[in-house]
Amino acid sequence: MQNKYVADVGDFGKFQLFRYLFNDTQSPFYGKSLAQIWFMHQGENERNNDGRHIDYFKRMAGTDEYLESSLLSLLMRDRREVEELERLKLLENGRFFYDEVPRAYEDRQQWLQRAIWFAHANPIVAVAPDNGMALRCVRSERTMTLLSLKEHYRSKVNPQKYIFEEEIGHFFGLPTTEILIVYQHLGRCMSHDAQTESLMRTLRKTYRFVVAVKHKPYSPRLFFFLCKSEVISEQLRYRLNHFVQVYAAFWELIR
Repeated sequence: MQNKYVADVGDFGKFQLFRYLFNDTQSPFYGKSLAQIWFMHQGENERNNDGRHIDYFKRMAGTDEYLESSLLSLLMRDRREVEELERLKLLENGRFFYDEVPRAYEDRQQWLQRAIWFAHANPIVAVAPDNGMALRCVRSERTMTLLSLKEHYRSKVNPQKYIFEEEIGHFFGLPTTEILIVYQHLGRCMSHDAQTESLMRTLRKTYRFVVAVKHKPYSPRLFFFLCKSEVISEQLRYRLNHFVQVYAAFWELIR
């Protein structure tokens, strides 16, 4: 995560989704504390237009008025900083972890331990690397597999932008974790539908109870919900099904 992304359409989607699931008194997950693990980094030597999608307010008008006015205020005040999102109290029971992800492998291990300690008492944990999971895509086989931290960290360009296989396992394995939410930016190795299908197969081999939604505006992205039990996954699927019916122009539940 980089500050230049704050209040862009991706942030709007994330908080619209999380507020519906965790702030709404009608939700079975209302009141559960959420630890948001931002994979903060400086984006060294990057020259691109990421974070430019801030012209979405008219299109999203009326979907969440408090969220709309809050993010618009950040842009108008030129305060695109992750800490500002927490100060806005967008999530009633949200806690944010801001430590920057280091480049060195050894330092990454220490960072991970701090992040796990921060998350350990929260039933909901959400991880937000820029690109999502570190993956190997084999187009000819239509497969995407998770890369391990130990074997692939040093060979990955900009590893701060990814979460690796073991890290997902550590967060999910916390005794208090009921749902681990993993952000995933869709790439270009094959069609978005093919990527989604492959990732669902891959994740379900290890985590079994996996639910996912796609945020469609601009550059599509996925939110995977790795659930500890079938009961939790069914509650979540029911809630998300209603969410995507209301906001079908922007969201899709992955079947």
